[in-house]
Amino acid sequence: MAIDTFDGYGEPGSGDPGDGGDSSLQEQANASLEGWLGHHPAVARELKETTRAHVHLQELSGRTREADQAADEAEQHETTLATKLDPAGHRVLGFALGTVLVALLVGLDGVPLNWAAQAFDLNSAGTWLVTLILVAASIGAMLGLELTRRHARRRGLLVGVVTAGYLALLGLRTEFLITVASESRPVAFLQAALLTAISAGLVLCGSAVLGRTRPLKLSQARSAAQRTRRDAAEARATQNQAAERLQRHIGGLRQMLLPWALGSPAPAGIDRAKWTAALEKAVRALFPQP
Repeated sequence: MAIDTFDGYGEPGSGDPGDGGDSSLQEQANASLEGWLGHHPAVARELKETTRAHVHLQELSGRTREADQAADEAEQHETTLATKLDPAGHRVLGFALGTVLVALLVGLDGVPLNWAAQAFDLNSAGTWLVTLILVAASIGAMLGLELTRRHARRRGLLVGVVTAGYLALLGLRTEFLITVASESRPVAFLQAALLTAISAGLVLCGSAVLGRTRPLKLSQARSAAQRTRRDAAEARATQNQAAERLQRHIGGLRQMLLPWALGSPAPAGIDRAKWTAALEKAVRALFPQP
């Protein structure tokens, strides 16, 4: 007989004697079942194992509900922050990844900026100091272009300042190449323009990366939502395994109890069908549905 019938819990039309209000008959059936269990150690051991599996399943069910609730709350928090900080959904890079990419671009920009710093004709320490200043200005330009993305007037002013700075570097590089490397003016200008264009391109790339990078709060909220969803899925899988284990125990216990329930003699004056139904209910009541 199928296991799910044992776990079906008094479905309509199952002959549940409780529907007729005969509590005395059900009490007799419960007492008869308890007495039979007490005289059969093998069944008693299986009953203990099944009870243990049932309690374990109830605990896991509670943990699964808590995990599902935490996942729902984390997902709602992520949705709220995404609506506020990234309504268009353009920020596809995590905060950590975006930071690494920007740092890489800044490091690459340090090479042409160091060549630009050499145009000031300072000693080694002075050259590196100017390089650091130029790198800081490059980072500021990246951040400024990102922060003024929605402010056309401020963005235009910033672009003008940055353009003026690069033109000044272009002039210094050109003069440096003409004076130090003895290059002709056209060649020196082309070389200086190439270095300036590389530096400006790296700044624009950094600004573009920042525009696709999620803010720290949003990135943390997304990570938390992914983690809680994963935890909820793992808890649900563990609960399903525990449920399968309980069903196996219930199946074994039913195979022991059902033949006895069907063959047990009914008390005097009690209809055989009602007595069998009462025993069936007593067996089902051993493990309430979690």
